Amino acid sequence: MVAILAGLLYYIGTTVPSTFPRYSEPTIIRGVDYIYTTILTIKIEYLLLAFLMYFGINILFAVRLRRVLAKNGVKTSFGKTLLAQYAGMLTSDVTPGRSGYILTPVYLKDQDVPTSKSLSSVLGIQTFEFLIKVTGGIGAVILLVTTVPAKTWSHIFPTQIAGVNIGLIIAILGVSLMMVGAVILAAFTWSKRAISIFDRIANWRFLKRFTGGIMGKLEDYKESSNSTSKAIPEILILTVACWILKGFEWWFLGYALGISQLTGTWWLAFFLIHPLVTALAFIPITPAGIGVQEFGIVGILGLLGVAAPIAGVFALLARGLLIFEDLAGVPQIVRSTSLIFTRNKSDEKIEPNRGFSPPPATPV
Repeated sequence: MVAILAGLLYYIGTTVPSTFPRYSEPTIIRGVDYIYTTILTIKIEYLLLAFLMYFGINILFAVRLRRVLAKNGVKTSFGKTLLAQYAGMLTSDVTPGRSGYILTPVYLKDQDVPTSKSLSSVLGIQTFEFLIKVTGGIGAVILLVTTVPAKTWSHIFPTQIAGVNIGLIIAILGVSLMMVGAVILAAFTWSKRAISIFDRIANWRFLKRFTGGIMGKLEDYKESSNSTSKAIPEILILTVACWILKGFEWWFLGYALGISQLTGTWWLAFFLIHPLVTALAFIPITPAGIGVQEFGIVGILGLLGVAAPIAGVFALLARGLLIFEDLAGVPQIVRSTSLIFTRNKSDEKIEPNRGFSPPPATPV
């Protein structure tokens, strides 16, 4: 992660636009100075609007999770569910492939939500999240291929593999990765055959000791998955609404940095490139794809005519905005962790007496 970020900073630091009047020759020091100057010119009002859009996204995420749990017959508190949502997002911000979001059921335990129901709800939601990202990503690739000149592709991504531009390969790879994830989640959530295959694998003699009691919950999980499928229309509507809000978040973030060239046809770009670029966050090389996603943002915005230093600041702000707001989940993480340790200590106290039967009382 450190190496990738260092490479990113070096790249954007040595790429000073010719329109920048202060320097005639780009150097790493002057490039960093340009980045610093860009940060100082941020329009705070647009940055706050971007922050508000992300807050709205988390509100809808919490509503979506509550609605799906309600289909499973589970009532939850909006405030506690919102904190659990933030906790899940914060965990995903620091785990490879954003896999930490799968711990959201743990953060719902203080509301006594059964794990089988919360897990099926989270996986069901993520299935459609991935599918919609795939749709947006394909739209972004089509937009870029049909509107960006070939020489611009060659300038931003000079390398080719088998005659195909490396930038286009990376874009297709990101979309394909999301598609694979969506198919796997959909199969595990709704396919009885897929669950049966997982059942056989998990009960394999060499793996059974590691699966513990997870298979005992499998039947409950199947039942919960069927209930989750009833919430598909609500999941789709709320997920599309979140996608639109994310587009506005990036749009306002662009205006905060003075990226005004993305007008007209390019206005649609903000709504299409974010599902394409955020797909790179699921590449399990670094925590939440840190560095990889930022390189993707710099590359794609470069295709649209945005200078590398400005695109780099955009990428770093987009990441920082998420992490800063997701810190609201820290109290929930602490609370859930304390709850887990408390239960484990209680189990340890009970453990020595398990299986012990006192001798029958002797008549006096």
